[in-house]
Amino acid sequence: MAINYKKLNEIKNVITRHLTHHKSFKSVELVRDNPPRWFCKNKKLVYELATPKKADSFHGKLEYTRWEEFPLPNSFKNEEEYDNTVVWYVNFADSDVFGYYGTNLFAQDESQCLEHPALCSLRVCLAKNKDQQSHFTTSHPNLTKKSSSDFLSIATPILVRGVERKAKIMTNADARNERPYGLYGHQFSQASPNAIKLATTIFDERIDQRTGRPYYSNIIAIEAQKYGRGSYTIENIKKILVAAYSGFLAAKFESLVEKGILERFHEENQGGHTKINLKNDESTQKPKVIIHTGNWGCGAYGGNVSIMSCLQIAAAHLAGIDKIIYHTVGRKEGFDIGLRVYKEFIDNVKDINVVNFIENVEKEKLQWGFSNGT
Repeated sequence: MAINYKKLNEIKNVITRHLTHHKSFKSVELVRDNPPRWFCKNKKLVYELATPKKADSFHGKLEYTRWEEFPLPNSFKNEEEYDNTVVWYVNFADSDVFGYYGTNLFAQDESQCLEHPALCSLRVCLAKNKDQQSHFTTSHPNLTKKSSSDFLSIATPILVRGVERKAKIMTNADARNERPYGLYGHQFSQASPNAIKLATTIFDERIDQRTGRPYYSNIIAIEAQKYGRGSYTIENIKKILVAAYSGFLAAKFESLVEKGILERFHEENQGGHTKINLKNDESTQKPKVIIHTGNWGCGAYGGNVSIMSCLQIAAAHLAGIDKIIYHTVGRKEGFDIGLRVYKEFIDNVKDINVVNFIENVEKEKLQWGFSNGT
């Protein structure tokens, strides 16, 4: 289906209001200027295997953006699907993005960083102090959440488009390959070097022979709510929904840039001025956006799989995401409950009020879990 340019002009205005940071990096220069620092010997081992030429092992260009949360729409509406696909992966971020990449921790966030090591250098770059060389003149480019003037937290999702994937690390339990308890969490740092090597596949060729596509990924870094007790409140539910919706909607907008439908110029040294040009080609097709996610906030943060899956599916619906691929990772029963709750309130309904949806989810009295210590 051809692009609706009236709608795109509305999108331009929304992007201008909510895009706070943007920077393009050549990966080789980013890594050379911001080498990662490793405090975990096994992570350093994987990095050295994946980057035999050090910074010269990296290719391509990555795009960093940071966004201020979007207000939820008033209602759910069914969206049409389109061809021309862009795929994204959710990073289960801390508020300080990629902040634990070099430590002994090895949850989803740290695993994703090690497989995409340019993210580690991006983290070093973003976290530089003001008295150091920095690409940014505005504050806190590394935070996925900030405090507002009334002391409430505001989601500020960080998106990274086109980051090179250098490795794949298996974390499942496999005694034959010297990881009887798997490599997730604290098991990674305690494993033998040989177990790490056996679990790691290095992508030393830039093209995936299976798909014929480069090994590049698009990342959505958003922080979940954490450490709650008892039943989820309306405020909890709204904050989770807003954070996921903001990250997903930003991914939809970035997909338009990816496919050349929008051209963006965002200059930090001009007060964050954003200029967006439309590609005036009536034959241009709107891209189909696919997001991979999973049990976001359900490990160290103690979240409930059922409510987190329900609200991510709802957020994708609100943002007009064409497909969400949910990786249950052994917790399918909790996901099935979340899907049931979503369908109960949304399925086959063309227009449902978002406030009513949040209130209905709250009435399910879904309970916070406990941190798994990872």
